[in-house]
Amino acid sequence: MKNRLGEWLNSFFSWFILAAAASPNEAGDKTGNINKVYGYIYQVRLLGKRIKTYNKVLYQIVKYTMFGGLIYLMFF
Repeated sequence: MKNRLGEWLNSFFSWFILAAAASPNEAGDKTGNINKVYGYIYQVRLLGKRIKTYNKVLYQIVKYTMFGGLIYLMFF
């Protein structure tokens, strides 16, 4: 990136996004916020897998209802 905007975007990405996705390598290192949130999101995914093995039609209904709710929240 050879212009100021490109340099700013690169430094912002390095500072904000990569710091949020950091994983600890040593005992004193902090865990990024994305990794902290993923633990909770993964629990929802496991619940979805259990629903899918129980009843695929129910899984589809829940999935599309959640997508519809997210789209509604984004636009209204």
